[in-house]
Amino acid sequence: MKISQKKPPDQLPVMDGIKVFHFLDRYSAKIETVLNVIGVIFIMFLMILTAGEIIGRYAFNHPIPGYVEDVELMMAAIVFLGFGYTQRVGAHIRMDMIINKFTGRMYHLTEALSGFLGLFAYAIICIASFIGTIDAYHMGDVTEYLYTPTWPSKLCVPLGSFFLCIRFFIQITKNLGQAYIGIEIRDLE
Repeated sequence: MKISQKKPPDQLPVMDGIKVFHFLDRYSAKIETVLNVIGVIFIMFLMILTAGEIIGRYAFNHPIPGYVEDVELMMAAIVFLGFGYTQRVGAHIRMDMIINKFTGRMYHLTEALSGFLGLFAYAIICIASFIGTIDAYHMGDVTEYLYTPTWPSKLCVPLGSFFLCIRFFIQITKNLGQAYIGIEIRDLE
């Protein structure tokens, strides 16, 4: 049995005390987890499809029709749906040789700046890809061989980017709050 120890209020991250912010963080995390699980399901389906393609091609000389198109369409879901979750758990590849040398307020301000740059870039990606998804839907864009609609795959890009932007906003807000009071989040965890 795990006994939870409550930290004194002055030892909690400053933004965890604000109910609206805590609500946004908690429910965004649930949605990010669901999107990540959907991406993992696509990975499992891709593995099964690839095994079927290899067995069909080499054992029976009969490949799966449209295999390449299906893989291309699944890649958007595999890559983009896990972005928010990966950012939340800190699993993105990043260069932090310089940022880890900072302490206190400077550390959190630098983290907030890098989060803002990510938010800016992915907000542009989110808006542009959503417009592209709407265009693909209205045009009836389909693949060449199987005539599979492309808009569901294209929708994964703005969806994943949107939840990554929400995660960036949450992390920027946390880092700015911690910079204001001067306690490091990494010391509290």
